[in-house]
Amino acid sequence: MSHAAINCSGPQSRRRSFLRDGAVPLIWPALAVLLYCSVCSRVAAQQLESVFPASAQVGTSTSVVFAGSGLESLSSARSSSPGLTFRKTKDNEFIVEVAADTLPGVYDVQTIGSNGVSTARTFCVTRQQHIVEQEPTEPHTIQSVALNCVVSGRIRKGDVDSYRFSALTGNRVIIECWADRIDSSLRAMLELFDADGKRLSVNRGFFGVDPVITCVIPADGDYIVRLHDLVYSGGDSHFYRLDVGTGPRVVFSVPPVVERGRTADVTLYGWNLKGSESNTVDVTGAGSLHRASSVPPLKDVQSVRPLSFESMIVRVTAPASGTNSPLQRSPASLAVAGFPHYFGRADVPIQIGVSDIPVVLEYDNNSARTAQVIDVPTAVAGQLTRGDERDWYAIDARSGEVFYFEAFGQRINSPVDLDISILDARGEVELAGFHDDVDNIGGLRFPSSHLDPAGRWVAPADGRYMVTIRNLIGSIADDPRRVYRLSVRREEPDVKLVAIAGQSASPAGVNVPRGGRAVVDVMAFRRRGMNRSLRVSARNLPPGVTCSDIWLGPNVTNAPLVLTADADADTVVTTLDLLCHVDAGAAAIGRSLQYGTMIRSGLPTGSGRLMDELPVSVAGNARLRITADGHEPRQHQLYGELKVRHSPGGILDVAVRVDRLAAEDKASISLVGVGLPPLIANQTATIPAGRDKGYISFYLPHSLPVGTYSLAIRADTNFPVSGTDKTEAVTVYSNAVTFEVHPPAFRIDLNLTAPRKIKRGEIVKVGYTARRMNGFIGKIHTELAAPGTVTDVGRLRGRGVSSTGQAESGTIQIIANEDAELGMHPFLRLYGVGVLEDEALYHGSCFLPMEIVE
Repeated sequence: MSHAAINCSGPQSRRRSFLRDGAVPLIWPALAVLLYCSVCSRVAAQQLESVFPASAQVGTSTSVVFAGSGLESLSSARSSSPGLTFRKTKDNEFIVEVAADTLPGVYDVQTIGSNGVSTARTFCVTRQQHIVEQEPTEPHTIQSVALNCVVSGRIRKGDVDSYRFSALTGNRVIIECWADRIDSSLRAMLELFDADGKRLSVNRGFFGVDPVITCVIPADGDYIVRLHDLVYSGGDSHFYRLDVGTGPRVVFSVPPVVERGRTADVTLYGWNLKGSESNTVDVTGAGSLHRASSVPPLKDVQSVRPLSFESMIVRVTAPASGTNSPLQRSPASLAVAGFPHYFGRADVPIQIGVSDIPVVLEYDNNSARTAQVIDVPTAVAGQLTRGDERDWYAIDARSGEVFYFEAFGQRINSPVDLDISILDARGEVELAGFHDDVDNIGGLRFPSSHLDPAGRWVAPADGRYMVTIRNLIGSIADDPRRVYRLSVRREEPDVKLVAIAGQSASPAGVNVPRGGRAVVDVMAFRRRGMNRSLRVSARNLPPGVTCSDIWLGPNVTNAPLVLTADADADTVVTTLDLLCHVDAGAAAIGRSLQYGTMIRSGLPTGSGRLMDELPVSVAGNARLRITADGHEPRQHQLYGELKVRHSPGGILDVAVRVDRLAAEDKASISLVGVGLPPLIANQTATIPAGRDKGYISFYLPHSLPVGTYSLAIRADTNFPVSGTDKTEAVTVYSNAVTFEVHPPAFRIDLNLTAPRKIKRGEIVKVGYTARRMNGFIGKIHTELAAPGTVTDVGRLRGRGVSSTGQAESGTIQIIANEDAELGMHPFLRLYGVGVLEDEALYHGSCFLPMEIVE
């Protein structure tokens, strides 16, 4: 008798530096943000596609081969686990040694070579016997393996890998394929046959898209496992780990969350748990674990078919502070804190969540009449076993009280699509509903949208209200894996930040060339009404590497953080340490960022995950460097040198200086903004060939909130390839440009009838309005201007106008010289200064789209 596991939605150190000349290692502690990076040099991007085999046994040495692009002159490799060390043998082949005390799980591995540090790939550590697939010398060859082993294999195009094992009657054998969960492109399909070729079971997805088969062996004998890609694709990136054994495998827990720093009884559900509870490993650093069979399971699942799980109760203590997990985590799980729990001889830990508010278990609450009354704040741990089940809760509220509801399902690897409803006291009238979070801040590089609902609700009156939660997907058959967390709390602003390597559409490592820069994208996942400004700083940078603080203004979710290396900086590989400072009124709250990475490109829904740490290297040399300045003084013919004060309704001029480090690099350079706040429209500009300075300007809209913001400038150009008539495309980044936006004193707008063209030798009149605001009553003097100049602009001249008192309109005469350059003049504008006691203190502008024609 056997069954195939069904689909389940949701996928799922020590820091060292390597210095040349035997220098003392530098250490950068890890951080928790999401970042993207692109390198500003001729150093090729190192994209690690695979490490094969992708597994090794604790206490052993295994030969591995790295494959990918840009992996020239590899010298070493690194891992997020201090228990993994690498020694090069030849080319891209290394020996990996796994320390005997390394916990089983998955860890990040990167290569290090002349191009710096590569992107990451997952490497598995197991306690079981490790076997590498033997490529057959003849068709239809079946490789024999022992029970309780881990096989590392790879699928070539059209391959069907087959393995034979022997088992005894009554053995429950668990066959689990790891592919998507270890960064593989394989979309695996598993089949189990008896010795006569009869298919006993098939599965193509249980842990996300990774398949599992569990089978109670019907008779002594041999059995055959077949594994292939769903569409018979294959290649270096189609690697897998195949577990075949009778050991314990925990699938989920109830409750799935424990209050931070507290001890609780947790019921584990899985296979082969009975008799395996001894030697349970406590990795929390606090408390002990034990079997507590006197405590009944939350819900009886022993009779559920076809998913039959054993249950075992253990006592766990949630750590008081964060801990790294040897499990892969999706971008959507960014807000889910947890710790790993190893049960008995289990080779795979289970992640148990941690809550910072009290945790309660749901009980019989399947109707409004039996609604479970909960306090606020509370995290409820529940289970929606039946397909049509709905759990009911009741809260007491006062008029105007603000609540924040959030459910966790997909983000804790539960096969559910949850839906929350707020109803009146009788449970008859729906007052609010919360559904999927489709906001994908990370895009294709770090897809962060998910099916879990969250939302803000204001109580309309004093009284009791009903809260219901239900699952919208799956069959009507019972499935005990449908666990959830429901958080009910007041609106307490929170933010999670991540840094992910690679701004481009392809994965990339963070490599800073000497004399150049690399840009990292910091992403802010704002929760529960968090709209404050956020400052991010880098700590513990190695000598020769600098990084200015950046700001994510109110409600901004992305900003570029730029690393700069001196021309004589040492070659180094270390990890980034970023800290976010949240303006909390009287004090700033500091918190570490998390890391993320893009896995592969070309997927319509994107591909990325979280990492424990983000390596950074200094490697190669830059041929081009640009420096941006958003605070260049303006020269005014009436008021002299003006220090710019930015406000909504103004223009941010960014002066870009070019350092061409090679004499032959004289091509034109295209500029564009990077990491702009969503309300600021991007622009492009060109620095002509041979010139070393240019401008790019951005209009600050009237709706832009007051605050501090950061952006950067990207430059694209072409370099000649030595010895040929060809060129190569090069992209570089500027330093971060940080600017503060103050409340405006006035607003300048063009009249709708303002002319858009002017002929050479002609005079046109441009009407405009200048409306004062925020108590300003001083004089406004308006001129024609462009970046770096006022009044006389590229053979266009304007006659300035001053308005005083209540005057809110004016007209500027613009004169075009006979030799004025034809076409559109970039970033031409009307520029006003607000004067207080004969001093120009305030600034306001609006772009003037004016074309010079014959």
